[in-house]
Amino acid sequence: MNTNVTPDGVLQITFNDIRAGWEQWILLSSDRHLDSPDSDRVLQRKHLEQARERGAFVLDFGDLFDVMGGRNDRRRTRGGILPQHQQDAYYTAVLDEAVEWLTPYADLFAMIGTGNHESAVLKHGEVDLTRHLVRLLNAEAGANIHAGDYAGWVSLRFNHTGKAGIGRHVIRYTHGSGGSSPVTRGVIQTNRRAVYLPDAHTVVSGHLHEAWLVPITRERVTERGRVYFDEQTHVQIPSYKRSSLRSGFAAERGFAPTPLGAWWLRFWLEGNTIRHEFTRAQ
Repeated sequence: MNTNVTPDGVLQITFNDIRAGWEQWILLSSDRHLDSPDSDRVLQRKHLEQARERGAFVLDFGDLFDVMGGRNDRRRTRGGILPQHQQDAYYTAVLDEAVEWLTPYADLFAMIGTGNHESAVLKHGEVDLTRHLVRLLNAEAGANIHAGDYAGWVSLRFNHTGKAGIGRHVIRYTHGSGGSSPVTRGVIQTNRRAVYLPDAHTVVSGHLHEAWLVPITRERVTERGRVYFDEQTHVQIPSYKRSSLRSGFAAERGFAPTPLGAWWLRFWLEGNTIRHEFTRAQ
């Protein structure tokens, strides 16, 4: 697996020497909220251990940090800050512990993106936690992680033995936007995104702490006039954080319980065709 980043910020991942029996797993994750007392670190560790067993790599799409305990953060509560982070150098403490916790798994991550929790700290505290985290993991663990933006592209390219190209899979990612949508759960976004993202095979997003998959079948035509059908898959990634529904923000807003986990994306070679499928990581 080789990686590079284009001038437009597209992360290109190339798989060479693909032959019979080849497969590749990818863990699509978002909203880890690692420093929150409500973050399920046990489940995260389980999935990262599974990723290692499967030879998978991780694409993470933001809100790895929770960081709502800053001195001037109006969302700050005593119960929302882990004991080890209750110190004057709050952001430093959160960052240092994240590096320590993730170091054993740093080699699994191909990208860590930026979410609204990180962008809020950048806006109000002038600290880019995502890029600091990636820089430290790359330096201290010898990893090769790309610091992703709030939204962007990942292009997967597949080359057969002898370097012959046999396919490409383009992922458009965004951390996500909007608030809680108890009726639509954000599914309405699929039709909008399908219109302005025609080149994406898969469109992934996080932020909403929901889990669903919506395939959209498309009728296409080649330059030579051949009509064919393909499928664009929209994937909503859940969270590893489950807030209390007894008290606090989620309880006061009347939020419903949300699913935990991530998604597995598996590719394999079938004949001369690259196939793929999605399954929930629970």
